[in-house]
Amino acid sequence: MGGFGGNVGSTGKGILIGILSAFGSAGVAIIILALYFFFRYTQRGRIILDRIGRPGEYDDEEAFAREEAEALESMDELQQAEYLRAKAFVQANPPETIQTDISLSQFLAIQEKGVSAWEFEPELEIANCFVEARTEIEFFDSVCSVQSNLPVPKQNEVYYWEAKIYDKPESSLISIGMTTKPYPLFRLPGFHKASIAYVSTGHRRHNQPFTPISYGPEYVQGDVVGVGYRPRTGTIFFTRNGKKLDDVVHGLKSQNFFPTVGSNGPCTVHVNFGQLGFVFIEANVKKWGLAPMTGSLAPPPPYGSEHGSILLEAGRESAQTPQWWQREAGHSRTRSGTVRLTYPTSPGPVRSPTDISLAQLPHLPSQEGIGEGSSGTIQQPGPNDTGPPQLPIDNDNASVPPPEYSSPHHSPPNSGSPPQGGIPPDSTQPPIPSYDAAVGNCNADERV
Repeated sequence: MGGFGGNVGSTGKGILIGILSAFGSAGVAIIILALYFFFRYTQRGRIILDRIGRPGEYDDEEAFAREEAEALESMDELQQAEYLRAKAFVQANPPETIQTDISLSQFLAIQEKGVSAWEFEPELEIANCFVEARTEIEFFDSVCSVQSNLPVPKQNEVYYWEAKIYDKPESSLISIGMTTKPYPLFRLPGFHKASIAYVSTGHRRHNQPFTPISYGPEYVQGDVVGVGYRPRTGTIFFTRNGKKLDDVVHGLKSQNFFPTVGSNGPCTVHVNFGQLGFVFIEANVKKWGLAPMTGSLAPPPPYGSEHGSILLEAGRESAQTPQWWQREAGHSRTRSGTVRLTYPTSPGPVRSPTDISLAQLPHLPSQEGIGEGSSGTIQQPGPNDTGPPQLPIDNDNASVPPPEYSSPHHSPPNSGSPPQGGIPPDSTQPPIPSYDAAVGNCNADERV
């Protein structure tokens, strides 16, 4: 029995050693293959993306400088100037250096307008393209790109938009894709950092200004090119006439991408953000548009629809209430042309010191007791009155009658009644002059 147990133990040890040796050999083989592929496909300064042998973004500055020098030698002077200009722009304005997140006002605009909130905004300094009806782009005879005003959202699983080629000569090159801001809009999308594009020649460009990479079939006039973006994985793919092509890149989750269309010659492109049906059936069924066709937030009432508004109704009621100057039945006009109105019981507007009547008043002799505090009125003599005009009556002493004259020439002063103003008689007070004497004194004062 002891010998049998020893044989079993030695057999188990042999099996374990064999298994470990097999795994060790497989591990060594895997390590060798990994090193082989690494040195083979990264010797030119490129990184491996989702497929082996598929070049992507540069990770070696020396390799980029070497390929840049080779490309500049094959360019003419104009192409070299445009490339160096774009390179200087990218160095001075790196991608994602400005705030591109959707702000609160933009979010409210999306809630109100829906997909109609997206539109293309051409660069005024370039002015080589024209946008009509927000999404209809017409290019002219030089290189130009145009971006949308809002980035692609990131809430849903997939976002999708399409561009239809309405007019394209054979000499015009069109590039459709996505870019970040800021981007040199005097260059096509896909030629510089943080940009991806599907070119009408059938190539794709991802941060690639020199050597294009074959991607799909060419697209010409009448074709529809679609661009899809998955925010959760950072994947961008393209479609052509409703057929999905391969994914271009992965892992672009932090950038805010803007739909971008560019061309180097005359052509016309119409973009559908979701306001119409898509050619790509899956996007059309699953509603992958950038936003709903109609907004969920009610727009403000149109001009003229003031019924039901508390403020406007209150304003209408106050407008219908006649004002104090409208309630006045009549008005009179003086010689100076000023209109005298009946003032309301409220204080009302304050009249300026110059707002007085210029009607001439008859000259009256000055007399003691009639001063600034008197508010008496002057009674003009009528056509049948033969006596002198009556002096003003002091309202403060209305119980004291004015002096009476029995004769304008020889009437003695009435010393029995107190003088005007309520002053008691005094032995030192001079007698009241006659009417002629008073008028004569006034004329003498005027001559002096």
